[in-house]
Amino acid sequence: MRKEDFLKPNNSEFIGNSGIKPSKPQINHVDTFKTGTTTAGIVCKDAVILGTDKRATISYFVASKVAEKLHRIQDHLWMTIAGGVADALYLVDILRAETTLYQLKHDGKPIKINSAGKILSNILYQNKMFPFQVGLMLGGVTEEEGPVLLRISAYGSILPSFICAVGSGQNYSYGVLEAKYEENLTIEKGREIITKAISSSIIRDMFSGNGIDFVVIKKDGSTEREFISI
Repeated sequence: MRKEDFLKPNNSEFIGNSGIKPSKPQINHVDTFKTGTTTAGIVCKDAVILGTDKRATISYFVASKVAEKLHRIQDHLWMTIAGGVADALYLVDILRAETTLYQLKHDGKPIKINSAGKILSNILYQNKMFPFQVGLMLGGVTEEEGPVLLRISAYGSILPSFICAVGSGQNYSYGVLEAKYEENLTIEKGREIITKAISSSIIRDMFSGNGIDFVVIKKDGSTEREFISI
C-alpha cells in the first residue's frame, strides 16, 4: 500500500452513494526496536569539535562495535547521526550530493554551514508526515560564519547552539557540557570536554559504548580525526 492511501478520506460522496463499503487500511504492527547513541558537539574559539560513540544496538543486542556515526559532508562540514541507520545514511548521501553540486556551481566556494542546514531541514520538513527516524548535528567552519553548530530534528527544526548532544545518552553528556563550557575555548580544552561528556554517557547508558570517535574542524580549513578506545 502506498503512503498516500493512508491519507485518503473514506467518507467520499461517490463511495457513500455506491453502496461500496470502504475498507480501512490494514497496518501491520511491527515491533519497534530501540536504538541508542551518544553524539556531542562543542564550539571552540577557532573550531568545532564533534564526537560520537561507536556502538549500534537493536533493542538490547549490540549489533556493531564499530558503527560509523561521524560523517564528512565536505572538508569544512561534518555531520553526526543518531536514530535509524538506513534513514541517516540516506540523508548523509543526499546532503553530500547537494552540497557538492552547490560548490561546483560556485567555483568550489565552500557552502555555508547554515545553508547546508537549511537544505537538510527542507528535506526533513517535506517528509514530516512520514518522518525520517533521525537526530542530526551539523558542524563546521566558514570564513564568513566562523564556527557553527546546528542541531536538526527529524521534522526539520534547526537549533543553533554552542553545545549540543543527541541520542539516548544525551542527558548524561549535557550534564558535562553545561558544567564545563565557557566562551573562547581552546581546541585542547574542547577535546577534553567532549571526551568527558561522551565518556559519562558510555558509563551510564547501556546503548552507548565501544570508544569515542571525534573530529576537530578548524578555521584554517584543516581537520583532525581521532579515535579513543574505552
